[in-house]
Amino acid sequence: MKNIINSLFSWFGFKLIKKSNDSGYISAKETVKNAKKEGLSVCAYVEKLWDQVGETEKVINNMENFGIFKIANPVICEIGAGTGRYLEMVHDRCKPKRYESYETASDWAIWLQKTYPIIALPTDGFTLKSTEDNSIDILHAHGVFVYIPFFDSLRYFKEIDRVTKKNSFIVFDCVTDDCLQNGLLEKWVSSKYNYPRLLPEKYIIQFFPKSKYELLGTFFTKYGKGKSKYFVFRKIK
Repeated sequence: MKNIINSLFSWFGFKLIKKSNDSGYISAKETVKNAKKEGLSVCAYVEKLWDQVGETEKVINNMENFGIFKIANPVICEIGAGTGRYLEMVHDRCKPKRYESYETASDWAIWLQKTYPIIALPTDGFTLKSTEDNSIDILHAHGVFVYIPFFDSLRYFKEIDRVTKKNSFIVFDCVTDDCLQNGLLEKWVSSKYNYPRLLPEKYIIQFFPKSKYELLGTFFTKYGKGKSKYFVFRKIK
């Protein structure tokens, strides 16, 4: 059955990818239906569901404080746009010339394409193969590098370097060593969840060296049983 579904989705350039039982994955159809039933936007419903009320706007405000939305009509690429909770706010704040979205969940990818003025691109989970070199002004990802395999994160980092322009901004979050301090490690271990992937900060810095990138700053956001750490880079070369 899965092969039949994949053959249908292949016409659109998407593939059905199995999600682990503890990944927190929610289907597009059920989520949109439940949000409407409660009279909420999808963003508000998902925040309520995941106990993250207000967190999306906090992240967007932090991005704005770093000057990311001052670029006029930018070309944007988002990895893992998911439910569109960040996409919608980013789009409203900077009116992009073009907005590319890579989302592995085919049901959400199709829903995003129908709902927002974006281009949903074929996704393999570790490259940005449909995006041209040196074409992106703002690249962002939320809740992506917190759960994908370590080497796929590094493969994405290489692709981010390829597609971004000089003076572009790169924003993403990870679970780093300092996201597991002050009892947070014990909370994760005591929970039933296994999806977070630790990404030591030294490897992030290795892939975004000072000779080519300026680290503008970091900030934390609530994530699962603990928190994740955001990195904001500007490409200087």
